[in-house]
Amino acid sequence: MVLPLLGGTPAVWNTAMMFFQVMLLGGYAYAHLTSKYLGIRAQALLHLGLLGLCLLALPIAIPQGWSAPPVTDNPMPWLLGMMTAAIGGPFFVIAGTAPMLQRWFSATDHPDAHNPYFLYAASNFGSMTALIFYPLLIEPLLGVQQQSQIWMMGYLLLALLIAITGFVSRHSRALPAAIADTRLPANSMTPTNRMRVIWLALSFIPSSLMLGVTTYITTDIAAVPLLWVVPLALYLLTFIIVFSRGCTLSLARTYRWQALSLILVALLFIRDPLKVKAIAASLHLIAFFLCALTCHLALAHRRPTPHHLTEFYLFISLGGVLGGVFNSLLAPLIFVIPLEYALILGLSVLAPFISGDMKFNPQDLRKDCKPALTAIILSGIALMPTKSAAIMIMVMAGIGVALVKLSRRASCTFACVFLIVLTLDPGFDWYQLGRSLHMERNFFGVIRVTSSEKGGMRMLLHGTTLHGTQALDETYRLSPISYYAAGSPGGQVFGMLSDIRGHEPQSVAMLGLGVGSTACFFEKGRDFIFYEIDPAMKRIAEDKNLFTYLSDCGSPYRIVMGDGRLRIAEAPDASYDMIFLDAFSSDSIPMHLLTKEAFDIYFRKLKPKGLIVIHISNRFLDLSPVVTALGKAMNAQTRFSYNLGRLLAPPDIVMQGSIFGVMTRNPDLLAIIDERYTKWEPYSGIEIPVWTDDYANIITPLLLRITKEPNWMSP
Repeated sequence: MVLPLLGGTPAVWNTAMMFFQVMLLGGYAYAHLTSKYLGIRAQALLHLGLLGLCLLALPIAIPQGWSAPPVTDNPMPWLLGMMTAAIGGPFFVIAGTAPMLQRWFSATDHPDAHNPYFLYAASNFGSMTALIFYPLLIEPLLGVQQQSQIWMMGYLLLALLIAITGFVSRHSRALPAAIADTRLPANSMTPTNRMRVIWLALSFIPSSLMLGVTTYITTDIAAVPLLWVVPLALYLLTFIIVFSRGCTLSLARTYRWQALSLILVALLFIRDPLKVKAIAASLHLIAFFLCALTCHLALAHRRPTPHHLTEFYLFISLGGVLGGVFNSLLAPLIFVIPLEYALILGLSVLAPFISGDMKFNPQDLRKDCKPALTAIILSGIALMPTKSAAIMIMVMAGIGVALVKLSRRASCTFACVFLIVLTLDPGFDWYQLGRSLHMERNFFGVIRVTSSEKGGMRMLLHGTTLHGTQALDETYRLSPISYYAAGSPGGQVFGMLSDIRGHEPQSVAMLGLGVGSTACFFEKGRDFIFYEIDPAMKRIAEDKNLFTYLSDCGSPYRIVMGDGRLRIAEAPDASYDMIFLDAFSSDSIPMHLLTKEAFDIYFRKLKPKGLIVIHISNRFLDLSPVVTALGKAMNAQTRFSYNLGRLLAPPDIVMQGSIFGVMTRNPDLLAIIDERYTKWEPYSGIEIPVWTDDYANIITPLLLRITKEPNWMSP
């Protein structure tokens, strides 16, 4: 609902996440305060009254009067106000429901009333189920408006069940407090200020790690769509395990597994000689799961009596909010690289000490100081570049054996902390860092300019996604390479434009700047307007010390900052001869640029004889059927072409494998394409429903890519 209005900026996502985290915290605070000062009957009446009042905000939709954001550089206050009006009330009252119901349950004469925390496990199981089924079933089958209607019906059912629960609880007899307290662990008593700080720390660490491991994997290993679901599901799973009635996990044993998993991760990140992305990602996820499990198990061991249940959940929520604030808002301002992940991993090793379940013994530290320091020194040696992966593996194995022997001692903790902090930071991969010419981080991610392995090219990387290259050899320096080399589909589309427009003035709109290499497709009378959302991309593309396409190719150009769909809508109708969409190569494809409503805008801004070009090279998604469905919906014809990657010139100036699509309503241009560009063909695969602002299905393109490797990715 929001993306078509504000665009796909990370600020929109971060603001929405913060909104829901704060509203969750507010709901927990409401449950705690009403439990503290109201009886069950009064609390139930108040809660049912709020549930009924919030019905006025349903079904979920953009409220009247909020249909268009203000023209300002900072629309986030508008977004917060709109979300508060649209969903704030219903979400707030639902957020307070779970802790409130558990508090009511603890006041009954049920045999398990003394320990209602298993209901927290059930609540998280429901959250995990919804998390998994939403992208797999709900989103592919239902539009946003249908989802809103079903959500409202679920809300009404929930209100009815809460009314029944409140009525039953009102007539129940609670166990005497003295008896109830004896049925909980001995350490589960009245909380102190020290205990509240422990709750906060043990909930902060997993929350931060969940976001950190997601950022780290998608930035440095593989930018796979929907990968964010896995860490969040594991995070919820740890709550389910530790608060379930049958949980018999030993904190000491869990801690040993956690320490060993962190050793493997640390050794992997020294150099990762195997370079197997699936193994690397799996090890990180396993380590995250064990870290979160250790923290949440220690948290469960420190749960209070049911009388303080709502306060306990309030501090868990507050720790989660602080973790989100640290990773989403503070870390991008403090660290150039995702260093917060390494730091919080190191901190997670101290969780049993933070909780008081393990004690620090200075004598153990002195006793094991030498082997711990030896392990750290060996890790430093392993950091040095070496051509022998076998030697590196043996060194890492030696470090692992040394630390495994220490895994039962407290000093292993400190060895792990230093080892992780020293090695997990990708900046300590000296070989890669030595090739980096520029690195910065903002809310859009980590951006790095580096030289190719053999020094023939300069490359712009956004996480693991290549966004442009330039040859350093003078012969190719001002020739587009990578996705736009001569003869590639990306280069041929400019020939199509010349064929149809001749020597007439031409205006090209590029949604996505990259390094600005397309500006070198210069012809007299042709000008370029780049729409770019990331300010760092503009700075890098215009920095003559990094890339020189924009400064040296001679094409008149202008860069318009902001979301491409929103900003191009501001242009006069029939402004462009070609609109070039180049924003779909990473995992986070801006789906609001590939909807029928978006293409309505593009065709209004396109001249009658114009051409829309869509660069759909993507390692994880087959977007050909998406573009084909859009073409049919717009009464336009589509053609696609791909090319294989190959070496253009030594030492490593290459043309990347790629696939492009073109779309036009002009029969003359289509005839030229079919006659002169014979490798451009219609898509002949399965048909899918057209994407709209109300409906999009990323699962089908993902499955198509998994089941069939595209020709353009073949060696």
